[in-house]
Amino acid sequence: MAGLTTLPDAATVARIVTVATGESPDDLRILGQGVTAVGWRVDARGGPYCVLIAIPRDVQAQQGRDEPAQFGARHALLTALCEATPLVPRPIATSVDPEQSDPVAGRWAWAVTSLLEGERPGPEGVPEAAARDLGAVLAALHAIPAEGYGLLEDRIDLVRGVAADRGAGMLARWPAGFWPFDGRPLLSHPVARLAPSLIAGLSAMREPLLRYAEAPSAVAACHTDLNASHFLLREGRLSGLIDFGDAAILPPAFDIASFAYFQGWLLTDALIEGYASNRIMREIRLVEAQQLAVALALQKVEKSARADDAVRRQYALDFLAHTLPLAAARRSDA
Repeated sequence: MAGLTTLPDAATVARIVTVATGESPDDLRILGQGVTAVGWRVDARGGPYCVLIAIPRDVQAQQGRDEPAQFGARHALLTALCEATPLVPRPIATSVDPEQSDPVAGRWAWAVTSLLEGERPGPEGVPEAAARDLGAVLAALHAIPAEGYGLLEDRIDLVRGVAADRGAGMLARWPAGFWPFDGRPLLSHPVARLAPSLIAGLSAMREPLLRYAEAPSAVAACHTDLNASHFLLREGRLSGLIDFGDAAILPPAFDIASFAYFQGWLLTDALIEGYASNRIMREIRLVEAQQLAVALALQKVEKSARADDAVRRQYALDFLAHTLPLAAARRSDA
């Protein structure tokens, strides 16, 4: 794993857990490496625990990245959310907390949370019951107090976005290009070359999408990256939603659009059933999600084109071609 030689060893991780929890670890092992952090599983009497160690910025730079781990923001978000649902990690301590004793003296940023048990979805996908469970978790997430817009400030005392308005908040979350919120002409987007037959329909979506950057639109704390690797399952039900490192203050239907992008619209119906008991609210969120999914799919098209990832590019184009007629039929409803 890139960067492991610059990160703390097992003995140092054990000291972090002892300082954070007052317990002596019985066993610990590396769980894996993500974009911003390396995760450890630590077994102890009150555990299991998850310890995240931020990948140093110089190591990220070698990988062409510069993405902070946002441990303070995660701590604040999970502190509020775990009061409403047991299906998210319980935050315990983080080096970002100025009152927290730090056994590594600031050399590495770290966070300790409870470790949720479960299996990742297999080839058969996410069960409907788990999708409904996730809908209830998202409803709780979208209800927590939050301020501002976009990616979260890295602080532990409140959940607040870094941007001053909705449009800037969307660009804070997707700074590399996010049509139509970045103001570019559609013809400069890779989709104009890759799928010219979609241009007329996409052009008609510009104004409906821009409404989500206007003041009357609702916003909430969102997970924003609901791919299957962030779900844990047990006996067909959701046992955990993890990795809130990309959380942002956005229109709440972005989370539903993100789930639809990775899991499909049919399963999204089950998620919305768990999200809201009110039929009108379910319909509103579905309308919004179908429209915002167009913008999200365009972002995925551009990202995969830039990375020259043919498989993901084709998936994004296929999803866009399927979703655009759904969104177009809803233009007058938003």
